[in-house]
Amino acid sequence: MLSDSHIKRTILERLRESPASGEELAKILGVSRVAVWKHIRELNELGYEIKPSNKGYVFVSEPHIPYPWELPVRAYYLPKTTSTMDVAHKIADKVPPDTFVIAGEQTGGRGRRGRRWVSKPGGLYFSMICRPKIPLAKVEKLMNPSVRAIGGVLKGLGLEVEASEEGIFSEGRKLGGVLVEATGELDLVRYAVVGVGLNVFNQVPDGAVSLSQLLPAPPNLLELSRLLLPRLLEECKSFLGGSVREGR
Repeated sequence: MLSDSHIKRTILERLRESPASGEELAKILGVSRVAVWKHIRELNELGYEIKPSNKGYVFVSEPHIPYPWELPVRAYYLPKTTSTMDVAHKIADKVPPDTFVIAGEQTGGRGRRGRRWVSKPGGLYFSMICRPKIPLAKVEKLMNPSVRAIGGVLKGLGLEVEASEEGIFSEGRKLGGVLVEATGELDLVRYAVVGVGLNVFNQVPDGAVSLSQLLPAPPNLLELSRLLLPRLLEECKSFLGGSVREGR
């Protein structure tokens, strides 16, 4: 499971401006040149293309994957997992609120009412952990700001969508879905998890549709994550008002 990295974030920010030597990067970061080299090697293994040259390291291309160091929110990333909901439940008591768990593929993704959510590579699959100060009976109300956030982002891309607790639909076909789960006592939630699955470039089952089928130039997964994750967080916080616990 990949977490945020100040070093990777800084290396990428600097190299996207212009080439830089290992010595310069090491000085900026306050680490050794060997440490810089190791992080650049890891970035190349993760799909980036960063090449050495006589001008220093040169940024060539990127994978457009929503790695934590590419996002404006706190997140973890797994290339493949059973379900981001499962992972979120496991770590919910150990991480700060407003933490996202993102996956490139899910082998056991699930939807509402026990349904299976097919999660092939190319889709956007994530869960958000929060700690609302509400009773368990009101947890489902988190569905409203969640679908509003997704619907708002998709409409901003030029799509006509219908967003409700039953799912996100466009042209009568399912584009995405939202699942809300929680743990706690009857009178107070310990934590809640909002799970989202959105078809982007992935293979979809019969009756479903993806952004790549609806838009001539759909955003890549990183661009979509940068739009959607902060919007979801903002909508849920606004909806809950002061009813969010910041402690563990």
